[in-house]
Parts: sequence; C-alpha cells; structure tokens
Amino acid sequence: MPAIVENTADARYKFVVSSADEAVSVLRERLGEHAKVISVRQVEGAGLARFLRAPKLEVIAKVEIPEPVPQEPVVEEPVADLAPMAAVATEDEKSDELPVEEKLGYILHRAGFNDGMIGRIKSLSSWEKLVKMPLGAALNEVSVILRGEYMREPRKPLYNSVAFIGTPGTGKTTALCKRLVTDIFFRNRRARVLKLDLDRPNPNDGLAAFCEAMNVPLVRDSSEALGGDDGDETLYIDFPGISADSRTDIDDISYALDRHLVVGRVLVVNAAYDAQLIKRAYAFGEELYATHVVFTHLDELIHWGKLWEFVLGQRLQPLFLSAGQNLAGDFSEQVFDSVLDRTFPSNGSKPAKPEVAT
Repeated sequence: MPAIVENTADARYKFVVSSADEAVSVLRERLGEHAKVISVRQVEGAGLARFLRAPKLEVIAKVEIPEPVPQEPVVEEPVADLAPMAAVATEDEKSDELPVEEKLGYILHRAGFNDGMIGRIKSLSSWEKLVKMPLGAALNEVSVILRGEYMREPRKPLYNSVAFIGTPGTGKTTALCKRLVTDIFFRNRRARVLKLDLDRPNPNDGLAAFCEAMNVPLVRDSSEALGGDDGDETLYIDFPGISADSRTDIDDISYALDRHLVVGRVLVVNAAYDAQLIKRAYAFGEELYATHVVFTHLDELIHWGKLWEFVLGQRLQPLFLSAGQNLAGDFSEQVFDSVLDRTFPSNGSKPAKPEVAT
C-alpha cells in the first residue's frame, strides 16, 4: 500500500499509485468514502526506469465531510477523474440506465470515438448483433472490426530519402532522431541527416550532438547530402517548422521537397492537439503529398479513441507513436496495438515501448 503524505496546511493528502484502480482503493480504504480527488499527474521514473516501468500516478486528494442533510447515493467520481477510460472496461452506473441498444455507443463515446467513427461502426450490418452482446464481448468484436479495417490499408515504403515536416513544437526533430535509433540499432542501416534552413533559421539544438554520438553524418549543404540513393543508407531531412496557415511556408517546403526528390514525406502531428487542429495539419500534409504520419506527445493524450479517425481511412500511413518531449522518450511502431490497448485498457496505463517491426 503506498504511503500517504499529509499537507496539514490545507488537509490535503498526496500518494503515488500504479493505476486508477489502485488509487480508488487507496482513497476508500485509507481516506474514507468522502475522499475527493483534487488533481492527478502522471510521473515517470528517471533514466532506464522510463523504459522498464509503467508510468505512475501522483494523486492529491482531500476529505470533505458532507453536511448532515439527506443526500443521494455517492457517485464514485474519483474513478472518472483518475482515468477517463476506466469506465470503458465495465458498465458504469450511467450506462446501466441506458437502453440496451444505446450502451455500446455511449461506451465508445466515453472512449474518445467521435460521432463520425461511431456512425461508421453503427452502419455495419453486425451492429444489431453487437448491441445485444455483453459489453466485453462487444468491445472485442469492435476491436476485430477496427483491426480488419487497419490491415486493409495499403502499406507504403519510405524509400531512401525521408523528410520530417510539421508545425513548430510538434517534435519533428525528436521523431527523426527516434527513427535514426531504429535504423542503426535494430535494422543495421546507415543514415545521414540534412538540416535545411530555407528562409528561416533552423538551429541545430541537440541534433548535432545526437548525430555525433550515433556516428551519423550531419550536413547543411545539399551538395554534401549524397548517399541517399544507396540501398543501405537513408537520407533524412530536417526542415524548420512551418505554419499551416502560411501559403509561403507551404510553397517553400514543397519546392525544397521536389528539388531534393524526396519521396518519403512524414507529417509529424501533436496527438494532444484538438481534433480540428489535427485535421488542419492533415490538410497541409496532403498539399505537401505526405506519405506517412507520426503522432507525438502521446504522454499528454487522455482520450486515445480520438486517434481512430486519423489512423483509419486516411491516405497517410501511421509510422510510429512517440511519447515524451526528449530523445529518451518512449515510442512504438506497433501503432494499431498501442492505440487499441490505450482505447480499451484492462489494467491501467501501458507505456508505449520501443517495439520494432520485423
């Protein structure tokens, strides 16, 4: 049982647990039925612990003794506060009140699916059968449907010249570095990096030091970026961030991509952004003929179900998922399985681990 630290100044309690279920148990057993969650923050271990252990939850709670007046039965709100997805695996009180034909749609909505995705699932001939199943079995069938649609998407090669593009702050350079790691350590491929400025500064930041540590050539002159046509070597191009609303930025990047004969064009998207912002990113990605997409900032994403409309039925093929804003952050190339596990979790949060496709 985790230790609880009391802040006597305002009678608040802090403790660290491994999952939402454990947090609810601690709240009930140690603080009583009147405990209320004030805040929840995901915390990770340092160094290698980030890769070996799942992230934990730091919970701050307080006890509010209600006035001695008649009340309705207490609804366990801390479950929803701690893990919005916890209700997906079991029928909560609100879903129990719904007609049978509406429960599954409600649960999918709670999981983060938008109306469009729910509508697509409801349009299936099997929907009438799904709504009559026990919830667990119905969600399993939905998972099978999603996997079938994902597997029907055509796979696209990256070829030997790859550019990472996106708006400022999405983590383009970090994503590029994580791709380098998989190429060098897991695929035994050689690589070099071309960093372009265009008409705005694109500082090296930590990329130069990273490339030096990985023994990967980093150049800024296009004439030095030879070797990308070698079958065993990939040329990666790092562009400055561009504005999705700037016609000039888009035209400049488009011209540079064509001039360097870049076939593999990876759009980097902050998954924590609002769905409308992600759609805008996809729109300018289409203008630049992007072929793949990388989702970043997964550690900040609450409703993973939001990603399904971007993972399925889009021209961009998901390349990998990236969590954290530094080079040591977790990532996964098993995009479908990672999104599925986080959409319908069974045992709390599961970190995206480095899983390299063979």
